[in-house]
Amino acid sequence: MENEIRRTLDELVTRYELEPDLRDIYVEGKTDKLLIEWFLDQKKNQGFAVYEIDTVEIPAQLLFEQGLKDNNRSRVITLALYINDKLSETSLHITCVADKDFDWLFCKEYQCDLLLFTDYSCLEMYLFNEAVLDKCLRLGLGLSQPKAREVLNQLSRVLEDLFLIRDTNEALNLNMRWLDKFGDCCKLNKKDYQVQFELKTFITKYLNSNSNRSQESRFITKLEELRAKKLIEIRYKIHGHDFTELLCWYIRPYLGTEIRSSYNSEILARSLLACIDADKLSQEGLFQRLLARIDR
Repeated sequence: MENEIRRTLDELVTRYELEPDLRDIYVEGKTDKLLIEWFLDQKKNQGFAVYEIDTVEIPAQLLFEQGLKDNNRSRVITLALYINDKLSETSLHITCVADKDFDWLFCKEYQCDLLLFTDYSCLEMYLFNEAVLDKCLRLGLGLSQPKAREVLNQLSRVLEDLFLIRDTNEALNLNMRWLDKFGDCCKLNKKDYQVQFELKTFITKYLNSNSNRSQESRFITKLEELRAKKLIEIRYKIHGHDFTELLCWYIRPYLGTEIRSSYNSEILARSLLACIDADKLSQEGLFQRLLARIDR
């Protein structure tokens, strides 16, 4: 990214006014950029460019005016809203892709034709898939056990709890720093490899580490309130980082001793990406909308 030009918002407005044939896509980070570029290349699309949002200068004040946090997701949303407001008519020159994140829980929507969201909570949830994980485990890691379906079933409940904890932090506007390694509150039963997550212990540690122990009762009440907003699709209720971290933790005992100590969640995430199928992705709403915009 060092060689890419960092443009201002007004420079971008001028760019899209003067160059109507452009088909630019802005995403949150490097993984998003690589996946979308690869997917569109697989579908033989040409004439597009994908940029990380860090290539654009977006003043923090604009984020705060929209009631958004200071992060890359908010920058992508702000870019889409700004360009949409400044151009005289709806433009296909630019598409901004952001994670859905917690918006479905807060019933938050954005009226902007330039802005697309992931079908699930985040881009990593396209990897939370039995076929993708099965290929990764069997061909990428050479494991006949554990089975992909069982792994996803085992992890789902814990991942939903972790998502709700993160969501409660957002809902209460506590701005707390996340606990590393799940606060050592995940245990693996060596007999049947069942995952046990000590939810209340994690919450206590989480609040203590952020000097917020007095919020415990309020925190748990809000969490259960959010849990009541049920959705059938689990991929709405998982944070991408939690998925790869917990999955790496779960499969580590199955790995050979030669790689066990050096294997980490970042390597695992890359392995999962390498197992994704472009034709399967093209059946998802986000990727269908991307193809439709690029093909116009």
